[in-house]
Amino acid sequence: MRYLYILAGLITFGIGTVTIWVPGIPTTPFYLLTAFFWGRSSKRLHSWLINNKHYKTYIHEGIYQRKLSQRGRIVIYLVTAAMMSIPFFTSGKLWLQITLVLASLSQIISMEGFYRGWWMNNWFLVKEDDEA
Repeated sequence: MRYLYILAGLITFGIGTVTIWVPGIPTTPFYLLTAFFWGRSSKRLHSWLINNKHYKTYIHEGIYQRKLSQRGRIVIYLVTAAMMSIPFFTSGKLWLQITLVLASLSQIISMEGFYRGWWMNNWFLVKEDDEA
């Protein structure tokens, strides 16, 4: 089973690395699967992954510690908008253009909500006064 996890991790790592240069395909889910598979297969591979500078920057600090800077988030929004502008301007289909705009807006709202704590502070956490 250990070797199947290593193989699955290598495949997802390879796909994740290739998708860095392929617009429209997310990279992070493949790297998260890689972390899962390698974490199950070998302590050495898991240690290599979590000590990798990219993992530390984008996963550990960016997600677990919410330290992705505003500038970093803006770069993500601009790159995403640039990739979505290609089908937006070339398709000529109104339903697709509306869907792309809504997808971009939902990305911005959800990421900003996560990093600014809108969701956790306002809606999902029960205040101590409300428990009684």
